[in-house]
Amino acid sequence: MSVRFDSAARKAIERAMIEAETRRHSTLDTGHLLLGVVAVPESPAVAALVALGIDPQRLRDATVRLLDAEFAAGPLALEISPATDDALLRAYQHSLERDAAEVSDVDILFACAQDAATTAGMALEDVGVTAARIAALTPRAASVPGAGVANPGFVSAVTAAAFGAPASAGAMLGNSGETGAPRRVSAPTRLMFGGVPTLPGPSRSGIGYDSHRFEPGGPLVLGGVSIPSEVRLVGHSDGDAVAHAITDAILGAAAAGDIGEMFADTDPVNRGRDSLQMLRAAVERVRASGFVVQQVDVTVVTERPKLAPYRAAMRESLADALGVGPDAVSVKGKTNEGMGWIGRGEGLACMAVATLVSTPTSD
Repeated sequence: MSVRFDSAARKAIERAMIEAETRRHSTLDTGHLLLGVVAVPESPAVAALVALGIDPQRLRDATVRLLDAEFAAGPLALEISPATDDALLRAYQHSLERDAAEVSDVDILFACAQDAATTAGMALEDVGVTAARIAALTPRAASVPGAGVANPGFVSAVTAAAFGAPASAGAMLGNSGETGAPRRVSAPTRLMFGGVPTLPGPSRSGIGYDSHRFEPGGPLVLGGVSIPSEVRLVGHSDGDAVAHAITDAILGAAAAGDIGEMFADTDPVNRGRDSLQMLRAAVERVRASGFVVQQVDVTVVTERPKLAPYRAAMRESLADALGVGPDAVSVKGKTNEGMGWIGRGEGLACMAVATLVSTPTSD
């Protein structure tokens, strides 16, 4: 059986896992799935809610209240609840009824609304969203014969497809073959390879470091963001020390060389080059080596400029280049308390730690 989830649905599922892990909830609930669906403002599901006159933030707040009341923080491991399994199956069935080639995030929204006994169903009911109202927005073909009938193997196959595993790989999710048994996914699970959530393999970590002197003129480029400044960083490329440190960190984690080997400062092609382009090329190299970026943590040591106003934009920019969500990128600013060359305002330094996970092979 082939089950395909479109880009918006895959992002919603990835966000659901991140929502559960962020709250340290041990069960991947339909409430987390609903939070994943409403996480992206420009997604089709959010557009559907707006068309119904529903404030997505109000729905999110209602869902969070229910989740906080139901789940306590626990170990970072996820059990896929039977209700979430069932919701993904209903989403798949709804896509068939629409004669669609892929399961969409609107299909997932519809499926969440179908069962008022679940966290997602209660939250949707609380804001006035029903399956019938969502269905009215989506063209549907005739019902598929037997669509309401499923067996444990079929359910686990849909769940496996949702998590990027082969349809025959229910065992990868720890599925015992019983519909009531939770499916375990070892955390952390926030992985993206070609935009598809996958189950994690062994991880590796790498450390990157870069430093640049200041020179008069601006702007100053850090983390792909142009910061108004009276000084800029001296470098053969655009001098983006944050992007350079991350590039070395991910290359080091994959044992795939370093930034100097990939982008020599003696090569005129690299003069003034956009460092985010270099970072994207490094991401492609580590992917070719069988790894994806899972998380990056960056510390910038500088007396100026203050990074706080630009951190959010830097995280967004770096996340886009790395192929992860912004919440998988941490950017921190520290001063050197007036000590040394950094304290004297001669330049800045940046340290980065990157965690990669090997990509599982599929049959």
